[in-house]
Amino acid sequence: MAEVRLDAELRTETGKGPSRRARAAGRVPATIYGRGMEPLSVTIDRRAFVTALHTDAGVNQLLDVHVGGDTVLAITKELQRDPVKGTLLHADLVKVDRTTRIDVEVPVHLVGESEGQNQGGVLEQQLHTLQIRCLPAEVPDAIEADVGPLGIGDTLRVGDLRVAAGVEVLSDPDEVVAVVSTPISEEEFEALETEAGIETGVGEERVEEAAGPETVGEGPGGVPEDEAGSDLGGSR
Repeated sequence: MAEVRLDAELRTETGKGPSRRARAAGRVPATIYGRGMEPLSVTIDRRAFVTALHTDAGVNQLLDVHVGGDTVLAITKELQRDPVKGTLLHADLVKVDRTTRIDVEVPVHLVGESEGQNQGGVLEQQLHTLQIRCLPAEVPDAIEADVGPLGIGDTLRVGDLRVAAGVEVLSDPDEVVAVVSTPISEEEFEALETEAGIETGVGEERVEEAAGPETVGEGPGGVPEDEAGSDLGGSR
């Protein structure tokens, strides 16, 4: 995995006020910590940081952080975002060592079209991320799950996934990744609707009753024409 360089500036002040000022200046307050180092409070250019996280690796992107004359290899541990705008408020970066394996979460991508789908089955993905352990430079962008051989009623589990050498899967091997379900019949579907309180085949009289009395010839704004004529300056 290629590393992305980020230039950071040390923060001499901490707290809500300085953090707000940093964000107003287009920078993201962040903390870098890890084994063998004192935590560093820094700010990073928001545009550069967001761009770095929009690679295929996402939050697992290796970051070559330059700060105060030193360089720290890190990955993103946690992001805090504005609950309304979604903009970055703060980032936690953890120092990593190129020779020490790390635990990360990577996405699972389904690959192929299952035999069961061709037979009318429905493919359902039940697991979207996988916990793995590997060297920082060997973190995959995603784990591919081949669903091609799955027939109707078949299940793909974590233990069935193929991963690269050097990657250890930490997730439960019995956890279901994907399953091809049997399509339900029209009768079963109507039964589900009934259970949910949805009636099928509502008669026309029920629809008309719900809609209220019929109104004919409405003018602008939903006002009957005989009431709207004078407002529009028309003659009767």
